[in-house]
Amino acid sequence: MNRRRVTTILSVALSLAVVLYVVGKLDWQSVGQIFRSLRWGWLGAALVVFIVNYVLRTLRFQALIYTQRMPFRQLMGVTSLYGMYNYLLPAKSGEFSYLYLLNRHWRLSLTEGTTTLFVARFFDFAAIALFLPAVLLVFWQRLPAWMVIASVIFCLFMYLATGLGMWFLRRHPPPAASSAQPANRWLARLVRYGRVLTDGLRLIDQRRRYWSLLFLTIGIWLCVYTNLYLIVLSIGYRLNYLQIIVISIVMVPMTLLPFQGFANLGTHEVGWVVAFTLFGYSEQVALSIAIGSHVVLLLFALILGGSGLVLTSVPALGRPTVLKKAEK
Repeated sequence: MNRRRVTTILSVALSLAVVLYVVGKLDWQSVGQIFRSLRWGWLGAALVVFIVNYVLRTLRFQALIYTQRMPFRQLMGVTSLYGMYNYLLPAKSGEFSYLYLLNRHWRLSLTEGTTTLFVARFFDFAAIALFLPAVLLVFWQRLPAWMVIASVIFCLFMYLATGLGMWFLRRHPPPAASSAQPANRWLARLVRYGRVLTDGLRLIDQRRRYWSLLFLTIGIWLCVYTNLYLIVLSIGYRLNYLQIIVISIVMVPMTLLPFQGFANLGTHEVGWVVAFTLFGYSEQVALSIAIGSHVVLLLFALILGGSGLVLTSVPALGRPTVLKKAEK
């Protein structure tokens, strides 16, 4: 509770700091001009790509859930609501909405929800590790040394973690149920929970859907990059596609901060200003683009959540199919 209180306080403080910074620095006339001259065609295309992104995320969760075969429409509703809450709620608390929504609507265990969410996030990082080397080769001279070093370390870590994880799951059988438990009650509970999570990872591994999961994840990130590219076009600025990839990668560590602000307020602005200044944009221009894109993404998140509310409220045509054993 103390840790949650601290992160909430930091989230509020970050949001307020950004509001004060924006009020003091931003040229509001230029922002008003951006919204008066929106390119609606590019904006509509960005919304379509944004929805396709969550269709692919739903297909990925559908492939990861290992005890039931979930109906796509209802799972799309859960994924959409989760996407909205994850964007709006501070301090990464929106991640828990995925576990809550699946448990509420389909009685999916919190352990399975946690396992599938962990694997989905791992694939996200793995896909970034695939894109990063090409980005580093193209922008080697323009990126600061700390970013190049951090990117190389990140890639090496992901490659190593992937290999070691698959080796552990396939070469180390689960311990017997009667194996010794720690004497401490809380430690014993933690060990049991860890074993259940590892069993879930083994079931996912047994299904051997890595290539389909990888291609879905690559599609998700291409949608993320394309969506940001189209949003920038819609507010009257131009960047090439590789620059958008760099900006998105810079944004990733910002979104992982445990004290991100409400509606991503703070981390979005900081990430975009840092990324755009790498390409020679002034602080004023970078901040205007950050504010414009933030308003658009907030609108998209609300539309996504509204559609998720509709999809989850419509009665299901059928119940999830219970899988007797892991599908190969």
